[in-house]
Amino acid sequence: MTDADAIDLIRNKIGTRAIVLVGLMGCGKSSVGKRLASRLGLPFVDADEEIERAAAKSINEIFEDHGEAHFRDGERRVIARLLANGPQIMATGGGAYMHPETRQKIRDSAISIWLRADLAVLMRRVSKRDTRPLLRHGNPETTMRNLIDIRYPVYAQADLTVESRDEPHDIIVTEIINRLVKMNVTDPAVSASEKRLGDHRTVGVQLADRSYSVMIGAGLLVDAGALIKAQLGHVKCCIVTDENVARHHLAALEASLSSEGLHAGSIVLKPGEATKSFRELGPLCERLLEFGLERGDVVVAFGGGVIGDLAGFAAGILRRGVRFVQIPTTLLAQVDSSVGGKTGINTPQGKNLVGVFHQPSLVIADTSVLSTLSQRELRAGYAEVAKYGLLGDAAFFDWLDVHWPAIFGNNSLPLTDAIETSVKAKAAIVARDETETGDRALLNLGHTFGHALEAWTGYSDRLLHGEGVAIGMCQAFRLSEQLGFTPKGAADRVTNHLKAVGLPTKIADIPRGPDIAPVTADALLRLMAQDKKVLRGQMTFILARNIGQAFITRDVPPDTVRAFLMNEIAR
Repeated sequence: MTDADAIDLIRNKIGTRAIVLVGLMGCGKSSVGKRLASRLGLPFVDADEEIERAAAKSINEIFEDHGEAHFRDGERRVIARLLANGPQIMATGGGAYMHPETRQKIRDSAISIWLRADLAVLMRRVSKRDTRPLLRHGNPETTMRNLIDIRYPVYAQADLTVESRDEPHDIIVTEIINRLVKMNVTDPAVSASEKRLGDHRTVGVQLADRSYSVMIGAGLLVDAGALIKAQLGHVKCCIVTDENVARHHLAALEASLSSEGLHAGSIVLKPGEATKSFRELGPLCERLLEFGLERGDVVVAFGGGVIGDLAGFAAGILRRGVRFVQIPTTLLAQVDSSVGGKTGINTPQGKNLVGVFHQPSLVIADTSVLSTLSQRELRAGYAEVAKYGLLGDAAFFDWLDVHWPAIFGNNSLPLTDAIETSVKAKAAIVARDETETGDRALLNLGHTFGHALEAWTGYSDRLLHGEGVAIGMCQAFRLSEQLGFTPKGAADRVTNHLKAVGLPTKIADIPRGPDIAPVTADALLRLMAQDKKVLRGQMTFILARNIGQAFITRDVPPDTVRAFLMNEIAR
């Protein structure tokens, strides 16, 4: 498709609507908006400039003379007036989209695009100007961080999210145009709730009387109460989450459950792998009992893999098993740990060595909540996405080679496609082998090495789970090449792909520190020997005959593994 064809298609799609850019100060709304308007042949309008023109004062003067509330009211009226002018590109102030009435107006008569930028990028840009009223008092970085916490979950309701990086704005404009071409534009008369539920994908996990659905889509969190009630009835729900998730999203989930009369209480735990322990499990079970949960009621695991594993384990043993719902808030949890019923805790001997298989009754994967994750956490989750291509779907890995940058744009179609494909792959394997006596072990591609590296680093932030898996997958392909299973070049392709994404690919990529003992082959072997897949003292390896062709073997001699690890440490 030529650029002219793309522009004609977009102009036909938007009809009489505007395209509205939202996001924090410094994300590039004006610069990107002007270039996008030029490419599409549409007028550009900056809402802040229109407000200044109408008030005959600068934004700073309005804030100082009348306060923020007065400014927001004028902003609401100006944007409503501008939206009536038909197709155009509009840049809005950072707080405009936070106003419910303005947000609804934009939904009704425009296509919204969130230019998402990381804190470091924003601070580099806004530090060049001192005219931002919200940054003129106190510590600017602290203020910006607080704005991110408050506003990003709301910005994530925009129709499209495009990452605003430190690169020429024309590249971002081209990405927006490509995304608009692929975007399915719905009738503006459709309500926001109908649009959310209409756009979501559902994947079934077929396990006879324990079958359940995985729902995937943007904005599902606000409908969680209705979704749970529709599938499980009028039950008491106790939320288990961590401090990070609670800060961003707990109020929304509590409101959704309360609106349906389901909310029994919330338990907020410390974040991090250390929470997956006997020390936390006992008190958690006691607190759930204090909320009066009965066998027909529901534990809602609201967080990443740590919360899902711990809360799921507690649900599995509480009253000999109560129901639980997974609402995963990380990419890693949405594509992997929330599906399949594995629950458990860590011990000093290794990761996930104590636990039960306890299937959830429902999984709700809201892609909007991923907007509050750091890029590092998204990359770590992406490792599990890539795993599904590497273990059994070469065509999916080929697709990831092309589309991985777009996956990091929250609420994007490629993101939803990647999650859905990953969940379908896992659901099919779980349906064949629920308790990991056969094929399900393939899902551990990269995990034997990765879990050992996590244990070596003390399950700390020095190495996230997905980062350990990324290194482990590269090692699995390198070992497969060394043993002659995999054609030359496959390991390099895997390594280059994960490196391009920004993931570590070798042991030397792990940050060192005085709190970590020097790594040795024998130390890693001892940790690998604690792997759950060890059978009669023999380590189980997931290796590959090529990309998309993983297999299970116990025929790798320990001396071969030791020599391989020594080479890996020296890389």
